[in-house]
Amino acid sequence: MTTTKHRNPSMIARVVVALVGVGCLLLAVQGAVQATSQGVALMSDREHDLHALQRHVDVETLWRQFAEQVPTGSRVSLIPTRTNKDLWHQRLSEFAALHGCVVVQGAPQDYSVSVASVQRKRPTSAGVRLVVRKVG
Repeated sequence: MTTTKHRNPSMIARVVVALVGVGCLLLAVQGAVQATSQGVALMSDREHDLHALQRHVDVETLWRQFAEQVPTGSRVSLIPTRTNKDLWHQRLSEFAALHGCVVVQGAPQDYSVSVASVQRKRPTSAGVRLVVRKVG
């Protein structure tokens, strides 16, 4: 007489669920380790993410130039730039709002404002400059 063992279906489901859980845990740990190592590299090396640093320098430079060249309360029109059109249009709109200026389109304006690209002298120097023209 032969005896056959019947496998319990709930036991098989438990094993499968446990294996899927271990796989998910390993994937999550891998992502956490990569994110942590990248964070440590960024904190210890300021030049690690050069593109982000350059963008920060560009925004700070434009803000300083905007505050120096455009009087508070002016009506400004924004001229589209060739590169990063949406980025610089948004940033210039923010600068105008922070400086108490009004952005106008087609209405009477005091100044036209745009962004021009320039050659960086150093990797961490500004790559843009503000172009302000008095209109009225």
